[in-house]
Amino acid sequence: MASNLSQDDELRGILSDVARGRFSTRRQINPQSNLFQTTTYAVQEGLIMGAKLDSSFSTSLAGMDLTSARLTSAGKAKLAALMQTTSTKDH
Repeated sequence: MASNLSQDDELRGILSDVARGRFSTRRQINPQSNLFQTTTYAVQEGLIMGAKLDSSFSTSLAGMDLTSARLTSAGKAKLAALMQTTSTKDH
């Protein structure tokens, strides 16, 4: 995964993928990765519901299951705002 993405770019990608149901399998992932950290942020902020995150495996391995994850109304609003920001940057 690219480490040069901003948190907003990473969050936009995660929210977009959750909205489209693109997480079809459970993953084992580095808990320090941008993907895991940003997903944790999205769950804590109430943007995603139904996500299962487990960082108790070890310091270098976590579980992430977004197969049942859905955007909350706050998540849909945040995704729309992030998409608008991206659209504005492109012009």
